Amino acid sequence: MNILFTNFHPGNGGGHTTYLTCLFRNLKKVKQDNFFLAVPESSKLNADLKADFGDSVFDVDFPAKPREVFAVFRNVRRVAGIIKKNEIDVVHVNGNPDHKVVMLCKCFYQLNFKIVRTKHDSKRIKSNFFYRLLYRTYTDHFIVVSFFQKKEVSSSRLMKKLSVIHNGIDLEHFSPRAEASKLKCQLGIGSDDVVFVSVAGSSLHKGWQYLVEAASMLDDDRKCNIKIIIAGNLPSDSVVEQYVVSKGMQDNVIFYGFIRDVREVVSIADLGFVLSPEFEAISFACREMMALGKPVMVSDCGGLPENIDDKVNGWIVQAGDAHSIKVVLDGLKGADLKRMSSNARLKAASEFGEADFIKKTYQIYKLLS
Repeated sequence: MNILFTNFHPGNGGGHTTYLTCLFRNLKKVKQDNFFLAVPESSKLNADLKADFGDSVFDVDFPAKPREVFAVFRNVRRVAGIIKKNEIDVVHVNGNPDHKVVMLCKCFYQLNFKIVRTKHDSKRIKSNFFYRLLYRTYTDHFIVVSFFQKKEVSSSRLMKKLSVIHNGIDLEHFSPRAEASKLKCQLGIGSDDVVFVSVAGSSLHKGWQYLVEAASMLDDDRKCNIKIIIAGNLPSDSVVEQYVVSKGMQDNVIFYGFIRDVREVVSIADLGFVLSPEFEAISFACREMMALGKPVMVSDCGGLPENIDDKVNGWIVQAGDAHSIKVVLDGLKGADLKRMSSNARLKAASEFGEADFIKKTYQIYKLLS
């Protein structure tokens, strides 16, 4: 069996990168089949995997805008060539741009392969003719990563070929570790500070600004002991001015920058947070922080609540509502964070492991081939 994975994201790619890295590395390690990857040369995914699997990783962009029509057809020809040369049985696509290119390969070149699609966002699928064609005709199996996404699917035809497979993580890699006391010292964090950490990224759609706003509502004595660390690409000065400085929180918020290994910064957290206001499928970041033994505060957005047992291993708050977050902050003094930390790791160990994730996904390839 020959499997081709595709992903359109240049740069980091967030959860897409984590998802495909986990699948690709594990399947290469444990299965005798042939696995290939087609991704932009500029992507982190390309850089991470080409070093170890160079002959199996192809440099492919996936332009999708109308003005890029000539580039689209060049890439259709490129991908079709990869599929034919390597006798691909299944193409596993991970976004609309690469899905469209693969669909056109099948349509124009009459190639006999199956298409598996994983949906990584929680947005409802559009109902126009093109998307019905893409998902119903040119999708042989549809994977969603949360039950929330499944509830959003209204097509009975699509439901017949749908599987819910939650994202899995490496529980050995993401396991509780000693606090990085040197890092705490470098960041000016005191022993009495309550430290919130997010490794979900610094984009506003991850909702960190609502935690900043909620903390700004606290009285001065409590507020001064709150530290909020956000790992991810540094935001613009205008974003910092609007959402941090204007709230008088510049001494409380630390933008840590992009990091490849999140474990050290998470080790200094009392709790993690992912507070997406509108769209979130499941969140690798949430699962990683819980596996590292940190209770996590999440919004009730998309599939995020599927990670958390409220007030047992984290908290579920109302999306986009700083007052809902403040209620949690007000109750932290009486919370048993040590017990909640243990519960978070137990939850991760019992439900978030990568073995089931790999097994169920591979079974779909076998079913289709």
